[in-house]
Parts: sequence; structure tokens; C-alpha cells
Amino acid sequence: MVELNREAPILWDRLCEPCSEHFAGVRVHLDVLGVAYELAPEIVRGLDYYTRTTFEFYRPGAEGQQDALGGGGRYDGLVALLGGQPTPGIGWALGLDRVANALVETAAELDPEPAPIVVVVGADPQATASRLRIATDVRGAGLAARADLTHRRLGKQLEAAVRDGAHFAAIVGDELESGQILLRDLPAGTQRSVGVGDLVKELTRASRTHRHGT
Repeated sequence: MVELNREAPILWDRLCEPCSEHFAGVRVHLDVLGVAYELAPEIVRGLDYYTRTTFEFYRPGAEGQQDALGGGGRYDGLVALLGGQPTPGIGWALGLDRVANALVETAAELDPEPAPIVVVVGADPQATASRLRIATDVRGAGLAARADLTHRRLGKQLEAAVRDGAHFAAIVGDELESGQILLRDLPAGTQRSVGVGDLVKELTRASRTHRHGT
């Protein structure tokens, strides 16, 4: 069987154009986050309603057959299969025993995630990679941040940022071409332009002067 698999066509060499574009988009966003991954055509998931990308995740150095901490994929056809309206979806399952063992082995300590001080939103709903990159840079500086990766229009993204308890929204728009981003103070309803390279500094200063999360 191993020999047969070696001679079999590779799945991503036989994708239709929409699926190929989707698969490329998944990898673009993983690259933006700096998440290491390996393309694995031999992955076998136990359910037959997966569509497009499936995945499993491992700890570095613990990548054996029985070491996957979890896995899943897209279920774009599942709701319709059960009689509902066509609805895209994604899901995954966690191996609690394996995660518990990994936490013990690494002596990991988990802290509750704070409300984000900033949510990175976008004027172009489709331009998710730039939002993800900026939010990742802010988080890398030790500030609580998230990127809105939905394809909702800007107003809806801002509403979600308010519901999250964020004090600021960093709005990615055409100004990004000149290295600028709009920083909106959500409670005050004011905004100003700041350099992308200065965003962390501005947020760090603001986090000291605002009573965020109270």
C-alpha cells in the first residue's frame, strides 16, 4: 500500500480552480502568522463530508502517528446534507487526553485571554491578510489584539470590536499604501492617522492612560 500511495497522484495537483484558490489562501494566512505547516497528502479523516482543506496539529518534536493533538476541516456541504440551506462551515476535534499529557510534559500555564485593546478591521472586507499581519505584530509586542477576518463590511466589523470590549479599532484602508492606518478610539468616537510602524508605540502609550476593560 505504501508503494501504491507513492505512485498515486497528489491531491493538490488535481484541484479545481476555486479549490486551488482557497487552498492557496489558507497557506497565505498561515504564512502571515508564521505558523509552520507540512503538506500531507496521506492524511485520512474519518468522516466523508469534509470539503477542501483538512488539517491535524502537533507539537514540534512530537509528530508521530499517535501524537496529533487534534484535527478537522471544512464542512461546507454538511448543513445542506442534513436538509438545511447551503452554509459554509469549519470544525475540529480536540484530543483532551493528549492535550492534558502535553500540558503536563511541558509544564504549561494557561492564563485567561484578556479583552483585546485593539481589533484590526478593514475597509476592504476581502483584504484579510494585511489585517492578520498587523494584529500579529501587535500581539508580538505583548498587547492583546485580534484581527477581524470576516468578510463583513466595515460597520459590522466595528460593531463586533465594541462587543469584544476593545478600546481601539485599527482601520486598514487605502492609507496603508503610504504606511498609514486609522486608529479609532471606540468609546470617544474619534480617530486619527498613525504610521503602521508607530502603531505598537501608540497603543502602548494609550494602554497606560486609558482604563481599558473597566
